[in-house]
Amino acid sequence: MATDSLDPKRAEFLALAGTAFERMFGCGGQNGLVTFAQREERACEVTDELARWLMAEHVAQDAAGNAGVEHDCPICGGPVQYPSSRQAPQEVRELMTRRGKIAYRRAGVRCPRCRKIFFPPG
Repeated sequence: MATDSLDPKRAEFLALAGTAFERMFGCGGQNGLVTFAQREERACEVTDELARWLMAEHVAQDAAGNAGVEHDCPICGGPVQYPSSRQAPQEVRELMTRRGKIAYRRAGVRCPRCRKIFFPPG
């Protein structure tokens, strides 16, 4: 992906990072955090949110998430085809990461014989 096309994502990330910074240091520098446990909890919350955003955005831009035109069904082994890769329906998938759950869109392929939706590797 070209640097220019990443500029909107960079701006979005920097805005989220700024919000995270304010949640940690706003209101006079301590933001109402008194104990070490409170500080640690807030730091983990804001960094985990940023990590989940980064993961979801990175996965969403992965070309392997595009189902393509032809795949074999993992259940019956028969071919599944779409006239074009754009016609493979996009499904919301959830994945549990070490930093929490993320959601992203991925092309789901439906086998007409099994009537099952599967997600090609990638």
